[in-house]
Amino acid sequence: MSFNSREQSLDAGTPVRYYEFRRGVLRWLYNSSDRDITIGTQVYRTLRGGISDAGIRQSGVAKQDNLVITAPADIEVAEPWRNSQPSALIGIIIYDGHYGEPERKWRYTGNIANVRWPALDKCSITCRDIDAEMERPGLVDTYSRTCTTYLGSPWCKVDLNPLRVDTTIQSKTGASISSGAFAAYPDGWFTGGTVEWPIGQGEYDNRTIESHAGSVLGMLGGTLALSAGQAVRVFPGCDFLASTCHTKFNNLANLRATPQMDGKSPFDGDQVF
Repeated sequence: MSFNSREQSLDAGTPVRYYEFRRGVLRWLYNSSDRDITIGTQVYRTLRGGISDAGIRQSGVAKQDNLVITAPADIEVAEPWRNSQPSALIGIIIYDGHYGEPERKWRYTGNIANVRWPALDKCSITCRDIDAEMERPGLVDTYSRTCTTYLGSPWCKVDLNPLRVDTTIQSKTGASISSGAFAAYPDGWFTGGTVEWPIGQGEYDNRTIESHAGSVLGMLGGTLALSAGQAVRVFPGCDFLASTCHTKFNNLANLRATPQMDGKSPFDGDQVF
């Protein structure tokens, strides 16, 4: 039977919902039935306790159409939210199908917006669809004394690879990590930079460096995903000042700032303007 014939049948339907979460090349595949289901080369796993959602809404108001998925507390895709929000979006695609029928129909595309654990044995995954993402206000580039882009962006044009420090964490606390490699650089060199570590299949997660003093880096969001002996990649930071852009990165030609901008505003009511 086909998908449509099962949908229209009075008693032949065996509905299954397929959840595909993705981050880069990483995939987490689940289904709402009581057994694993293989489609092509992909295995959609069943979960002890099941996975379900509150229904896909299309009210026309994107902010009200968030999809809430209920799953076991230890579902793998939710783990990056245990301590802080992951550094990259995790997308979701939902398909509907019937057990024993390879044909599926697309139902939903979006991203994970938030994860909560309302009980010890379950979590609540809130997803935002692509319409809601398109309605979010974008960044506005303005005149500023400090640079308005981020280090290593296509507008900044600084190549971070030669500046990368590959090292191993020698020790850590709940808020900082340390390595002798950091002490070879002046204090503050890595402040505002990032620490990256592999999470599988060529993907990296990262965390912002809040402070750098000697061999110690203070981490914004803590060090829950890091451990002593772990290999990491560390990148320097920028304070967005023209002097730093020139002396630290030799990149003044690409500075997106107006450091000599007048301190007066033409909109403050001063009659001089």
